[in-house]
Amino acid sequence: MGSLYAAALAGGPGSFRVPPELRNIHPIGVEEHIAYPHLFKDTGVDNHASQKLGSRFGQISTSYPGQRVTLASDLRLQDMDENGIALQILGLAAPINSTHLVGEKASTGVAIAIEVNNELKKAVDANPARFKAFAELPFHVPAEAVRELHRCVNELGFVGAMLSGSVSGEGRFLDEPEFDPVLSAFEDLDVSLFLHPGVPVKAVWDAYYNLPGKEDMSVRFGLGGWGWHNEVAIHVLRLVLSGTLERHPRLKIIIGHQGEMLPSMMQRVEQAFDAKVFDLKRSVSETLRSQVWISVSGFFTLPITQAAIAMWGVDKILFGVDYPFTNMNKVPEYVRGLCNILSPRDLRKILQTNAEELLKIKA
Repeated sequence: MGSLYAAALAGGPGSFRVPPELRNIHPIGVEEHIAYPHLFKDTGVDNHASQKLGSRFGQISTSYPGQRVTLASDLRLQDMDENGIALQILGLAAPINSTHLVGEKASTGVAIAIEVNNELKKAVDANPARFKAFAELPFHVPAEAVRELHRCVNELGFVGAMLSGSVSGEGRFLDEPEFDPVLSAFEDLDVSLFLHPGVPVKAVWDAYYNLPGKEDMSVRFGLGGWGWHNEVAIHVLRLVLSGTLERHPRLKIIIGHQGEMLPSMMQRVEQAFDAKVFDLKRSVSETLRSQVWISVSGFFTLPITQAAIAMWGVDKILFGVDYPFTNMNKVPEYVRGLCNILSPRDLRKILQTNAEELLKIKA
């Protein structure tokens, strides 16, 4: 396994100093993706999400040499070693997920979730010191989601689960009461739920992100350029404002991309939703800082990191590359920059020990 300390030093002399206290650091990436397109190939799903993200996904997945999105093998390990990443938490990347199989196909979605998790288990077992996994859950069938979460945690050793977008891509968020048993299962098992972006629903897309005559630009606008980050922020705020996180005070949420714009909006949200006016047991900011963790997730820019730390606190910040959609070779330069603004102790928290404590793992 390569050393991040060595990789950062390899950038050469300059204003950035990598302190020797970080010589034995073992960075953990909590938002790292893998795809199993063969499992979704014959599902017959042709919805808004598959149309928008499907066209873009093909471009994204080949933008990194070797099409690493479908691999948890030597190429991925080489990238990790060269850039000093000790451990990846794998999560599904796909234009659609198991929740998109609804109606008569709902049971097929459940079966696919199980198959995805079995594949993830194989990847972890092949290199258990380098990989852990977030489960894929059929949230659209809550009872089956609870059953599969228990299997993945108790039998497969997964560290939590990841949901991409709204349930079924239809604007159904986890504040709906039917999902309470699933959220309770996360509490009972003491594992984390990663809320990852997904394609905004068609009505929102058409109203906000459709730029006539500019299809590729519209897709980027609605996805990673803005839209799906905004949707995660909305999802999290719904969980707070609806009282869902009050009903589930031990639920632990992870969001990526330096907080999906929420750190910059914290003061405004706090002002708009005064706890006394709306009879909230806790202020919005207290609830967010108590139950939500933030991953860097490839947003390798120091001002945004500083804002996230200032608004959330260093103990709630996790590291992630968003591999393979962000090139891992940007990590050493980012770490050199962090060394200029953070103590070695705080940097170690972000890169390693916060994730170890939250996910109960050891890199």
